[in-house]
Amino acid sequence: MTQKEVVLTHLKSGTEITSAYAFYRYGISDLPKRISELRKSGYKITSRKGQSVNEYGTVTFNIYKLEE
Repeated sequence: MTQKEVVLTHLKSGTEITSAYAFYRYGISDLPKRISELRKSGYKITSRKGQSVNEYGTVTFNIYKLEE
């Protein structure tokens, strides 16, 4: 299964995905590239900003979701 297919399967399950989760769970290091490929294939994927605070400060990241 390609990385693109892995991401699509994850999104089709109704679950959102972040770059950190994609790397941790699937070993995908360039999630935005896979999202771009899926969008070019016609899938409507939205993104929103998420934030988290850690010992170094505030971290901002994208959260992706497949729209039905």
